Amino acid sequence: MSHYCVNCGAELMPREVEGRMVEGCPNDDFVLWRDPKVVTAVVVEADGGVVLGRRAIEPALGHWCLPGGFVNDDEGPLDAAARECLEEIGAEVEVTGLIGVYHIAKREAPSMVGVGYRARIVDGGRLAPGKEMLELQVFALDELPELAFPSHRQILGDFVRSQASREEEKPQRAGAGARRASRPSPGRARSPQRRRR
Repeated sequence: MSHYCVNCGAELMPREVEGRMVEGCPNDDFVLWRDPKVVTAVVVEADGGVVLGRRAIEPALGHWCLPGGFVNDDEGPLDAAARECLEEIGAEVEVTGLIGVYHIAKREAPSMVGVGYRARIVDGGRLAPGKEMLELQVFALDELPELAFPSHRQILGDFVRSQASREEEKPQRAGAGARRASRPSPGRARSPQRRRR
């Protein structure tokens, strides 16, 4: 597919800039930089599991996915994550943490930077599929279906591993909070009293 200069309309030609081949204008300094798009995906915790939706649109029509989507130019990733959840699962969420930031490589489209969050449904919220979802379901972590996108599988996998690490740390944290008994100082030590008959 041909691309054209936004300044003069000339067809862009291959050009080396900063050690990499890009498309640039032969008449001026315009360069077509293929910047990645930013997307979010949210692991919403509910009823001891996570909320997944079955897609009502392409790509991956009919497959399960995390709620999420593209970040608009007038919002940050955190706001986009909350907005996408409201649109796709019909409930307000509170983002409780960052799972990770991911490079999502694409061959026929610009690559993406994926931001994975964890969240919980705000008190009183009820799940309702939006227009991009056929249905919603809460899955236990040991009964997860195949997901539509490799990036969603990676994000959910990292979430599951982080949950396992938290469970392993719980006994250690409980032990760390206990105070050790210390010996009384010599000045405060009392000699045991003898029982009188």
